Amino acid sequence: MMEQGNLPTQRVNISTQKIFGGIGIIILNVSAILLILLSEIDELADLLDILNTAGFILFLISQCQLSYILGKPIIFRKVLIGLILSVVGILAIAFAFGIIADKTDVVSELDSGTLITSIIAFIIGYVITLLGFYFYKEAYDILAQAIAHNLFKTAGLLMFIGAITIILFGLGALLIFVGEILLAVAFFTAPNEVEVQGT
Repeated sequence: MMEQGNLPTQRVNISTQKIFGGIGIIILNVSAILLILLSEIDELADLLDILNTAGFILFLISQCQLSYILGKPIIFRKVLIGLILSVVGILAIAFAFGIIADKTDVVSELDSGTLITSIIAFIIGYVITLLGFYFYKEAYDILAQAIAHNLFKTAGLLMFIGAITIILFGLGALLIFVGEILLAVAFFTAPNEVEVQGT
């Protein structure tokens, strides 16, 4: 144990947590890509759902344990809030496009009420998604500072910019994907041991 100013510090091992985080992010992205590419193969849907759930659990365990070990519970809180908001936002956006798809299957032109409802749902979903990714960005800013590994900060920023530009479809989605890949790299390249300041 060492002294840093008036507060004692100790070295803690985060090797398991960073591996969980990296593997979790990779599994989530691979399963999402496979779901998009192989959505018509029903036999694989259940397997991919299980894979996605496993990645999600590994990621959450990583964030929860890192928050506890580093003495920064705010990291997990912000990740959790970001997750909830981004899921709600994406569902609202999907709802907006779903209304349009349902209506265009029946009639050739959208009525004004349906169009307004879709636009409102999209705007609400977009704003909520932005808030979610902002919480992600804040969480990874704190994590980057806590373990002195700025790649987390870069990943969080890219994901946030991707969320802002999601209205440009391909560009936003690509930036989010690149940000998540960088996040996985950040986990794998983070130091195995870090200094944590005590109280």
